[in-house]
Amino acid sequence: MGATAFIGVALLIVASHAALSDPTPTSTPNFTISSTISSSATHQYPALLYPGVQRYLWYTVSNPLQASITVNSVGITNVTGTSGCSISNLNLRSTTFSGSLIVPSMSTNSAPVPISLRDTKFNQDKCEGITFNFTYSGSATYTEIYGTAITVTSPQNPSLTGQSVKYTATVTASAVAGQDPVPSSPTGTVTFMDGSSTICSSESLKSSGTSTSIATCNSPVYAAPGPHALTATYSNADGNFSGSTSPIFDQVVAP
Repeated sequence: MGATAFIGVALLIVASHAALSDPTPTSTPNFTISSTISSSATHQYPALLYPGVQRYLWYTVSNPLQASITVNSVGITNVTGTSGCSISNLNLRSTTFSGSLIVPSMSTNSAPVPISLRDTKFNQDKCEGITFNFTYSGSATYTEIYGTAITVTSPQNPSLTGQSVKYTATVTASAVAGQDPVPSSPTGTVTFMDGSSTICSSESLKSSGTSTSIATCNSPVYAAPGPHALTATYSNADGNFSGSTSPIFDQVVAP
């Protein structure tokens, strides 16, 4: 009994944003899945299929995204054979992977599942050396993490002694090549520092546009003239946006 070679003829792996405002699944044709037949469940040793002999079908998932994905399932469907050797000669009961296969950003990862030819006790010479064709299918989830930049401004600079200044921090999210568009304005909090002193802690952000949010801070009353080096640090609670710290904003208090 000769080997059977497997060729995947199509691919569909569906991915959806996790913990984002838009949970609608989107088809992602840039994923690729390949497979090899191995004699081992721990290493990819090329092997032939023989009736009744345990083999392993290794799925390898390639991830082109700028974010790690978790593959929840990978399997084969629409299996076809050739005249004289039907797919009933294959044992496909365990050929679907299910679990949590982590595929890092711009990387690959593999998972093995059992596969074998049935030992039918009948002459299977017509199956020798044939090719079965099939379609890969599966599902995965991923969380896009978008970069941010933050700036600080004030409505009056210089301000005067005896006044408080209302500072505004603007957080802007952006996508890089290979990412979906930014789905929402950043969420989280901003902490304002005057030099090494905290003047406002964990101020909540409010949306101010498609991909921008703002937080405000009222400073203490400045009793003496002089410069103040303001910075703001952004923290995100749900993991969809990276944290960032603003450049120094120089506020001058005049007599």
